[in-house]
Amino acid sequence: MSWVYEARLYDSKSVASYVAMCVRDDYVLRGFQNVNVQVFRTRKGNYGIRYSGQGRQI
Repeated sequence: MSWVYEARLYDSKSVASYVAMCVRDDYVLRGFQNVNVQVFRTRKGNYGIRYSGQGRQI
């Protein structure tokens, strides 16, 4: 499974979680199922978002 990374990093986990929720909802509205969206933390303490590009479209 390959990951797609968002280009922007965020200072707080709450902001990154909100953006991850928006990404997930965008895929759901397009008709995809089982999209895996994750918030990760970098070594410098910032937060990023990654999601799997292999969602199943209905």
